[in-house]
Amino acid sequence: MIKHLIKDNLIHVSIDNIDFSYRIPVNKIGNTISWCIGENKTVGIVIQNVSVWTLQLFTKKITDDKYVQQFKAVVQECNPNNSIDWKATSMAVNIQNEYNKLIIANITSDKKTKEMEVISFLEEKYKLA
Repeated sequence: MIKHLIKDNLIHVSIDNIDFSYRIPVNKIGNTISWCIGENKTVGIVIQNVSVWTLQLFTKKITDDKYVQQFKAVVQECNPNNSIDWKATSMAVNIQNEYNKLIIANITSDKKTKEMEVISFLEEKYKLA
């Protein structure tokens, strides 16, 4: 479960039993970005209006979706008028995590897959093309 505490204009966020603790400025928790998935940011997958902090917190390691949903509740509580597209954010987290998993598996694979093949696979799977 995600725990949070607001102190000195910072939101302290942590997850029980996981080495996970962040301090996020209250005024930045609702920030959005155009997220690029792929090594080459000019030809990768781009998803608009996603939560900067959700992506930073939940795409370093594969993360259970329940934590993303709990973090969404924290953001909504602290910045209810944000412009985050939560459907796009959730999809971006899922795609980025799958991309990371495929790229890591590719490193040790005998049959190497080109990055554009990975991008094409993900675009097809998530119906982005």
